Amino acid sequence: MRHIAIAVPDGYVCAYRRPNGQLCAVSDHTTREAAQAHADEINRQHAAELEAQRSSRALHRQHGMRRPVRWFEPDAFA
Repeated sequence: MRHIAIAVPDGYVCAYRRPNGQLCAVSDHTTREAAQAHADEINRQHAAELEAQRSSRALHRQHGMRRPVRWFEPDAFA
């Protein structure tokens, strides 16, 4: 989800765009810099969460897809 700073009549808001195209405000700010800083922080947190999920899935993929070991009786007539 990408958060951005949007100008409104009373100042600025940190908002994101919904899939239907509407903007959803997250927080109100008096300056654009504060709104953009808050949006950047939310974006960084979201990126870190996604990276943690990706690495967790990679770890499970690495250790979870092992083939079973096949064992046969020693052949007495070989």
